[in-house]
Amino acid sequence: MREGLKHICFDLDDTLYEQIAPFKEALYPIHKVSKEKLREIYKSFRIRSNELFFRHQNKEISFEAMQIGRIQQALNDHGILIREEEAVGFQAAYQKGQYEISLSDTLVEILNYLKSRDVRISLITNGPYEHQLKKIRSLGLEKWIEEKDMFISSAVGISKPDERIFHMVGESGLYVGDSYENDVIGAKKAGWEVIWLNKYGQQESDQYADFTVRDERELQSLLLNFFDFDGSCMC
Repeated sequence: MREGLKHICFDLDDTLYEQIAPFKEALYPIHKVSKEKLREIYKSFRIRSNELFFRHQNKEISFEAMQIGRIQQALNDHGILIREEEAVGFQAAYQKGQYEISLSDTLVEILNYLKSRDVRISLITNGPYEHQLKKIRSLGLEKWIEEKDMFISSAVGISKPDERIFHMVGESGLYVGDSYENDVIGAKKAGWEVIWLNKYGQQESDQYADFTVRDERELQSLLLNFFDFDGSCMC
């Protein structure tokens, strides 16, 4: 870590809130599975989401086709077939659930702690502007992050893992995200220190992350070790 660290940037989805919660609520009316199976299907959903998101970015498929295709393909990966109308229903419920999210107590403590130490907090997220902005507002992130420090891919024209979106933020610092490909690799290429929030035990052969934590409590403990009580870095 560099001395005098004064800037932390967060990913949004599955970093500042648990995306699997609205996923579960949307999936169960269509197909109920065990807790373990749910996690595996959700991993597939994230992979398919990334694949189809970049196809959408390249104008190969529509946004609606991306939304419907990712759940159909993720379930198909596990031998579960659903009709198109079921996929449409899933997407409607999933999107509604994403606007009913809230920060955990631990994340509120983390953000309050950083703000009290005069650490600049920013955010980079991939996705449609209005959709991501609604989630940002649902979480109340404006309390800790200024609008000028929120970078939404569709608004700036560049998506993670392209290192240019990280450079747009300005000064590099510490980046926290859950996606190995989009967050860890992208941020490291842009010259950031990276904390990988690896909630689902993903295995990677190349370890680019400077630090890896498994949950919000481990993240909180790590960040508390980075700063002393006057806001200076303890590294």
